Amino acid sequence: MQNKETRHKEATIRNEAWAKLTYEQQLEDLDRRLGKGIGAKKQRTRIQYKINNPQIEIQREKKAKKRGKNKNNG
Repeated sequence: MQNKETRHKEATIRNEAWAKLTYEQQLEDLDRRLGKGIGAKKQRTRIQYKINNPQIEIQREKKAKKRGKNKNNG
């Protein structure tokens, strides 16, 4: 049985690896692990939306950067 610290480290590694994948690669990985179009319906929808609307992601990143600057000034 693994302890909590070990599981936490492994989860962090898995999440970092997932985040490094492109949206298309994430969909391919889900298909590989679960089957074509099977399971993870909400996650697939969320990823597909990000593929279809990339401008929204860019706007969110810029807004987050701007908010970070404002927090340091106040």
